[in-house]
Amino acid sequence: MFDVAVVGAGICGCSTAFMLAKAGLRVALVDAKGIAGGGSGAAGAFIAPKFVKSGPVKELSEAAFHFSLAWYEQHFGAWTSSSRLLHIANNALSNARVAYFKTHTSLPFSAPDPQLLTQLQPQAQAFESLLLASSAVVDVKGACSVMAAEAQMFKIHVKSLRHERGLWHLGALQARHVVLSTGAHEHLLDIPYFTPRAVFGHRINIHTTTHNPLNMHQFVSISKSDSKGIIAIGATHDVHYNPLRSEVSYDYAKGRMELLEKASRTIALEDVEVMEDFTGVRAASIDHLPLLGPVVDFLKTVETLPKISQGKEYNINQYKYYPNLYMMNGVGGYGFVLAPYLAVMLRNYLVHGSAIDPLVLPSRFVRRYMMQKCR
Repeated sequence: MFDVAVVGAGICGCSTAFMLAKAGLRVALVDAKGIAGGGSGAAGAFIAPKFVKSGPVKELSEAAFHFSLAWYEQHFGAWTSSSRLLHIANNALSNARVAYFKTHTSLPFSAPDPQLLTQLQPQAQAFESLLLASSAVVDVKGACSVMAAEAQMFKIHVKSLRHERGLWHLGALQARHVVLSTGAHEHLLDIPYFTPRAVFGHRINIHTTTHNPLNMHQFVSISKSDSKGIIAIGATHDVHYNPLRSEVSYDYAKGRMELLEKASRTIALEDVEVMEDFTGVRAASIDHLPLLGPVVDFLKTVETLPKISQGKEYNINQYKYYPNLYMMNGVGGYGFVLAPYLAVMLRNYLVHGSAIDPLVLPSRFVRRYMMQKCR
């Protein structure tokens, strides 16, 4: 019997389990594949802000970036490689976006020095760029394993959830509270108002005689060289491919070639040997904001508020919620930036009764879903 059961041991689940266990709760962490066995295991795990114009996505991204960078360095320094980050636009639209970002951000940055620019390909030098003073790359398995060690890990496939007499039953496990961090996989309950947008990612670790002095983002993300000459190259590689739904196998050879070709547009890579492949599916939302907080019981809500099916707007406090059931999902390609920040928000909600930012509540999708059904 546990205080909290966290379903899903990717970065969202691991950071949540870590935060709640550190707060004194007895936490079970459950995943059929084990720690970082899905989309998180394929992530480049770059700790960087999202380079977008003003709005809630930018504000959340920058707040999470500040928090998470310090958090990884403080608690997981052995698994965190810090570096400056060179961000380069890759088309006319992103060129304008980077130029705008430079005049509307509080993050410390500078122009790349001339010597650094000479290491870039000519086409990369022609685009707008900025050099962030701080960024990092996290060792996915190492950091997630340390986080998970604060909880009790169960490598089991949870097929259903049942609430009875104040407890959630997950097979043989019981818990007062449950957090769903299942990514692009099944919800385990009927949550029709949120269908995760599956985003497929591919990362390769390569050995190269080219020395890359810092992290780079342009067409793909490229990590700085480690002491052995290993560089990680990763991307949201094929937005149309979803191995969870497709009967066609992913073409690894083609994927590697595309990643290397895109990386070579930024920096010339010599004597390349591909060491490892990592692939997986991340879950994103249609409004590019994550989902964190109590889960709406959709059927009971429609029964209680029948006019919602006609498009009537209700206060979210009038919705019916599953008891002590929460979601942490939809972090997309910025999971390692967002997850620790969101985990603190959830911890403060469960332990201290603090409010969760309404912008990330899952309930925001209920009326939108009903409006779409009414069309």
